[in-house]
Amino acid sequence: MKETMGQIIRRLRKERNLTQEELAEQLGVTFQAVSKWENDSGMPDVSQIVPIAHVFGVSTDVLFGTYGKNETEEVFKIVNASEALILHPITAKSLFAKYCAVKEGLKQYPNNPVLLMHCLETGMTLSYPENEELYDAEHAKTIYHECIRYATLVISYSTCITDILRAHMIMVMLHSAYGNFDKAEYHANQFPYRADYNNHVMYAYYSHWKKNYKRETQCCQTGVLYYFESMLDIIAQLAKSYMLQEKYTDAATALETAIELIECIFKGNEILPPIHHREHGDLYMLLAEAWLKDGNPEKALMYLEKMVDYDLKDYAEMDENTPAESPLLNSILNELYRKRPDRHQRVLNELTDLRFASLRTNDRYRKLIEAVGE
Repeated sequence: MKETMGQIIRRLRKERNLTQEELAEQLGVTFQAVSKWENDSGMPDVSQIVPIAHVFGVSTDVLFGTYGKNETEEVFKIVNASEALILHPITAKSLFAKYCAVKEGLKQYPNNPVLLMHCLETGMTLSYPENEELYDAEHAKTIYHECIRYATLVISYSTCITDILRAHMIMVMLHSAYGNFDKAEYHANQFPYRADYNNHVMYAYYSHWKKNYKRETQCCQTGVLYYFESMLDIIAQLAKSYMLQEKYTDAATALETAIELIECIFKGNEILPPIHHREHGDLYMLLAEAWLKDGNPEKALMYLEKMVDYDLKDYAEMDENTPAESPLLNSILNELYRKRPDRHQRVLNELTDLRFASLRTNDRYRKLIEAVGE
């Protein structure tokens, strides 16, 4: 079994005949801090790593247990092993197992950006209350506080602007959800005022001047897709905001506009890509909820039927070779027509959600449950 950093510190201290008190005095910390490190109930602060290595006369690689190892390969193994713990359909329990495995990897490589981002992304999913199916109520608050530490490390030490902005974004989401609005506002203020210049747009400029017009087209189309998906996410959130204000007609109108936008961009396509399933919920399901709350169960059932019809027909027939006719997006098929292994189960979960309890005696609704459950 690989040594943890705490075990390495204990071994190096004993090899040099130092007591915990003597080591603590040289480092300017309390002996209780040293005891916590050695018992793996706490970790040295990043700023203390170099001084600890200096006291022992070793490189920081020795403290991290990476001396003579290829860190990239080791981290790749840790991530792969953690991914293997996720079951399909994905559950909070299996996602938590992955989170714990990556956390264990961080004991060996405390500042590795790949592991930090995996912990941060997985932790956000588990601790953000609106993630519904994957929210882990038992561990959420603890994970939230751990995510603050991961985000702080990414923001302070990462050289990748994408990771830094993602860490700020996760902090806005989590701090807001847990009522720490001053901190959420601080992270929100770290974002640029314009969001239209991203990696894909930059590569479009680059490819244009290299006269690689095929790649320029692909970069532009990827940028269009991400902007479009972002707009759909914002419309879905807007609709949920309307519903919380009991403005159900406005919510339904906004969502119907989103569906119309998808149909407009992909006009001519026999099968639409599954981009109506957003982070805030399936657009058809949200539409059904809005109309049901507005007192129109017929329209609610119509959109639930559309959701199920897509899942049983179009989604079943879709693969990565499904053509996209739109000149806005026809060169990035792999991005458009990705299939989720748990899609069918997610549809069943959404269909049987408590928000549709009032439809349970309706024959049309029962037939939908039967169709999806087969």
